[in-house]
Amino acid sequence: MGDITELQPPDEVLRQIEERFRRLVEVMPVAVYVCDRSGIIQNYNRRAVELWGREPKLGDSAQRYCGSLRLYAPDGTLVAHQESKMAEVLRTGIEARDLEVVIERPDGSRITVLVNIVPLRNIAGELIGAMNCFQDITDRKYAEEALRRSERLLRLVLDALPVGVAVVDLSGDIILSNPAAQRLWNGLIHSGPERYAESKGWWHATGERIAPGGWPSVRAFTTGETSVNEVIEIEAFDGVRKVMQTSAVPIRDSNERVTGAVVVNEDISSRTIAARELNDSVNQMRTLTGRLMRAQDDERRRIAQMLHETTAQDLAGLKMLLARLNRTCDGLSESERSALTEGMSLAEQSIAQIRTLSYLLHPPFLDETGLLSALRWYAAGFAERSGIKVDLDLPESFERLPLDTETALFRIVQESLINIHRHAGSDVARIRLLRDARTLVLEIADRGRGIPEESLKRIRSGGGAFGVGIAGMSERTGQLGGSLEITSSDDGTTGTTVRIQLPLGKEAG
Repeated sequence: MGDITELQPPDEVLRQIEERFRRLVEVMPVAVYVCDRSGIIQNYNRRAVELWGREPKLGDSAQRYCGSLRLYAPDGTLVAHQESKMAEVLRTGIEARDLEVVIERPDGSRITVLVNIVPLRNIAGELIGAMNCFQDITDRKYAEEALRRSERLLRLVLDALPVGVAVVDLSGDIILSNPAAQRLWNGLIHSGPERYAESKGWWHATGERIAPGGWPSVRAFTTGETSVNEVIEIEAFDGVRKVMQTSAVPIRDSNERVTGAVVVNEDISSRTIAARELNDSVNQMRTLTGRLMRAQDDERRRIAQMLHETTAQDLAGLKMLLARLNRTCDGLSESERSALTEGMSLAEQSIAQIRTLSYLLHPPFLDETGLLSALRWYAAGFAERSGIKVDLDLPESFERLPLDTETALFRIVQESLINIHRHAGSDVARIRLLRDARTLVLEIADRGRGIPEESLKRIRSGGGAFGVGIAGMSERTGQLGGSLEITSSDDGTTGTTVRIQLPLGKEAG
């Protein structure tokens, strides 16, 4: 069966071909006009009219048609038309591709187009014309420019950040980083997964070496894990050891597939050193405070012993001498005997005061029979002196604790009862002591006016009217590894409770 065109006249065949070509031009999604070998426009589509803003005239030359518009190069310079690209293609038969031109249309608006000029040839290969294709890329150019602005802004932000930021892809290659990241490692960070095996890092808490797959960035792009503020130690490329706080977040596409990770690193070496030095200072201060408290207690014990064994004994001797004199005072006048009697009374009163003062400084019961006896003696004396009833909830028997522990607990009770007398306005106080194999709990409570919340905050922080005493109580508790808790209400219903909880070691039993 032969070609159907052989059965038709040549003019009809040519007409059909031209019609098909015209329809093809019309449905093309880009602006198109076709000119013959002389540069005369033979065909165009409606998209060309929309794009250019004016309709070409069939039979008009492409040179004149283009020359009626203002064309600019991407850099903004006006494009000359003495030798247009269309004329060049028609002269040489060489295709011109991807020519970017800015068109100023008749209404003054400008668009950016991508031009491709394709030479047309007949069956014999002879050049018979050219087809011009124009693609409007204005929106794309706007988007590209917006993207460039965003990238410049991102670059400015990243460069200004004091923390190191890096973006890695699924291969572990770094596709973006900032100067802070390079400063942190003291050099350029190389790409590739092998760097995770070569980089030296340790977990700060344990000192364990970080495995190649354990780095936060690797976990982010391999498993999608998010890590925040993990503390690690690294050895930078120059051998300097640093402490770093690192976070990593996976990057996901619109389908939630992980495509990479963002890593943020902060050098906290100075902060860590400062924190360690501060902690060392606190520990040194606590040690010094403990020594001062023990020295204070030892000094109280020494003064109490001296008052009891020296001053009180001297007063007792003075009283005996006065009593002896009193027995042989027949030759004294009435006023002299009255003065002697008053002297004996003053000696007796001084002996009692010295004994009370020495016991308050350091009750001998603490050394001789332990904490329970000292608490019972002090509670009775406090109730007599202050008029505040003291209820005791103490164990029947109590195994001895280390002397420092018993002294600290006694001083806490002493300070608490003094605070109740000075500030609470309560007519009753309660001392409760509980103990099991591991823990000792001491509570001193009243039913007074309570402490306002703001004052309680200041007291807990070491301020307030009697914060110094409570600070001392807290320090004594801390020295023993325990905790101090103060609860209070200022509504006059519950009063204030001081609660001490101490862990007991084997030596305490």
